[in-house]
Amino acid sequence: MTRTSRVLLAVVAGGIPAAVAWWAFGRPSQWLATERGLVLTEVNATGSFQVVAVFVVVGIVFGVLAGVATHRLTRPGRWETVLGLAAASSAASLVCWRLGIWLGPPPPESVKGLEVGDEVSAQFAVDGIVPFLVWPLVAVLSYTLALYLSSDGEDDDEELADEVSERSEP
Repeated sequence: MTRTSRVLLAVVAGGIPAAVAWWAFGRPSQWLATERGLVLTEVNATGSFQVVAVFVVVGIVFGVLAGVATHRLTRPGRWETVLGLAAASSAASLVCWRLGIWLGPPPPESVKGLEVGDEVSAQFAVDGIVPFLVWPLVAVLSYTLALYLSSDGEDDDEELADEVSERSEP
């Protein structure tokens, strides 16, 4: 197994701590138990947006870290690495999503023994594809920026130029 493969597998495994961060910072909607059943009031509905927003923020932080780490730990400038990074960060977003749902609260309708006025947390959910696309987009973008801004090889070129100019002097 090559170093690039190990780094990309670590990127996929990075979805596990990302899920823990999503679970820790996400505040889901609160369903209110009434005589007629569970009701989601307008005031309590803000959590559904907040959970998705936290998923996106976790994806942005994850993407920056994954892109820079991949640049630093692999042989930079290869198209295979970029494709692998996009695939690995996409897989990490799916790992985070599934594990976050598993860690988060159960579906509200499965909670038993509720009395009128009790609040029940909604299950974690991501209701679109765009939050999942943020993860590979940011990872590839940060990899590209790290590659562009890095000084890899510049010092070697200057040393080589100095050495050549010293040899050419009479």
